[in-house]
Amino acid sequence: MAEKADEKKTGEQEAAAEPASGGKKSSIVKWAIVGVILLLFIGIEVGIAVFFVGKLKEPSAEVNTEKQKEEDEKAAALRAQTEMGATLSSPIEVTVNIFGEEGRYLKCGVQLEYDPSYINLGAELEARKARVKDVVLDIMSSRPLSELMTNDGKKAIREQIVAEINAILPENDAAGNSLGKVRRSYFDSFVMQ
Repeated sequence: MAEKADEKKTGEQEAAAEPASGGKKSSIVKWAIVGVILLLFIGIEVGIAVFFVGKLKEPSAEVNTEKQKEEDEKAAALRAQTEMGATLSSPIEVTVNIFGEEGRYLKCGVQLEYDPSYINLGAELEARKARVKDVVLDIMSSRPLSELMTNDGKKAIREQIVAEINAILPENDAAGNSLGKVRRSYFDSFVMQ
């Protein structure tokens, strides 16, 4: 009987040991699964972060390219503004009545600038000086005082002078070479009374 009692105790101890070790194994498996899931989540988050950082860098490269283009255009515009071209030997002097103003007049001198590489353009402008002066007279006499008084109005007048003078110039000179175009006009003098 003692043997049976010993066997019973041994069997109970073994039975008690099995669930305890089985519990440890299931606990380890649970933690392993949690660890794998955490690693998966971390991997997904890293992947998403890399993807979006890559997406963020791509537009900035495009923005840098656009910024570079804008800076190049500004630099080219600044060069064009500061670059001095050839001008007429003397400005075109006109005196006109101010549109809509009785007894008031404007006296101004207009200078034209063109690319000096077009050698024959200066001679063509001198040859057509009467026609060029007529264009300037028509433009200046059609402007009201309010437009003549503002910088924006004067700028619009200068741009119109360039456009209309270029419209009356031929494309090519007598030899068939490109004649060129007037780039800018300037007011040499501008007096209203």
